Amino acid sequence: MNNVERALEGEKAPLLSIIVPVYKVENYLPKCIDSILAQTFTDFELILVEDGSPDNCPVLCDAAAAKDARVRVIHQKNGGLSAARNAGLDAARGAWIGFVDSDDYIAPEMYEVLYQAVQSTGADLALCDYAEVDETGAPCQSMHVRLEKKVFAGQDLLKNATDSMIQPAWNKLYRRAIFAQLRYPEGKLNEDLFLIPEVCLQIQKAVVVPKALYYYVQRGGSIMSGNKTLRHFDAAEAAQRYWDCLVENGAYDALANAAKFTMGSVSRVYRQLPPALRKASRSREMLRMQFEVVSRTRQYCNVPGGLWLQSWLLWRLPQTYSRLRGFKG
Repeated sequence: MNNVERALEGEKAPLLSIIVPVYKVENYLPKCIDSILAQTFTDFELILVEDGSPDNCPVLCDAAAAKDARVRVIHQKNGGLSAARNAGLDAARGAWIGFVDSDDYIAPEMYEVLYQAVQSTGADLALCDYAEVDETGAPCQSMHVRLEKKVFAGQDLLKNATDSMIQPAWNKLYRRAIFAQLRYPEGKLNEDLFLIPEVCLQIQKAVVVPKALYYYVQRGGSIMSGNKTLRHFDAAEAAQRYWDCLVENGAYDALANAAKFTMGSVSRVYRQLPPALRKASRSREMLRMQFEVVSRTRQYCNVPGGLWLQSWLLWRLPQTYSRLRGFKG
């Protein structure tokens, strides 16, 4: 049950609402909470959405609220990451919104720097770089590419939405109005990619802070680190919707990259599925879908011949395609 209390009538609302979904992270949650409460930007509320966690997280959340009046706790039946974020959005009182995942932590100055960035530029959204670290805090080899451009119009941000700095929900400061009509899709993996195109369409300007202020912890047992199942094709579904969004908004110069991203999303999951699941109807549908996306892209812009051939092989001869990818490494 949602047991968060609304602000008393006349109570001043905080400027920022920081939303943290909490589920089975008792070994990580204290560090996450401490990093938020240590922010140099102090005008915030921390909304801990305890999503039916079976471990010690409910007690940890309530203890944090007892120690700091800025902490509010929502206890609810388990509904998943999107449901928890949505519950936080429904309860938020701030003019600005931030998300932090409960197994991660942030630099003390993160929200002060992001808030200064939006104030100095008039942006609706600020995003910062992030550092990938292991469970001890040691740096991991990073695969993401840092953005060079510092200020984006909303349409430009949309065209670059597959970028690994733009996709995540958690390295950003959002003007609350962005979420007036938006919520995360419940029951889906890769919920960030499902929503980020819609976020881009709601903003006039975004500003990039090229400094790693968020610490993204790579751990075993997280949602995205386990064995691949048919659910992981949600990433490909999100990629297809992104491609559709580009077409609907006339962003044709970004379609070839979006088509490649869609094909890659299908390929990565398919090649890591157990053999039996490769024969499932959703697998076959995803193989067909990615080829249709690549083929339809040719109606709007040039598509490299190699991309079309790989896409056709993945659709028609997926085992051959997988063997060839195996040879490439």
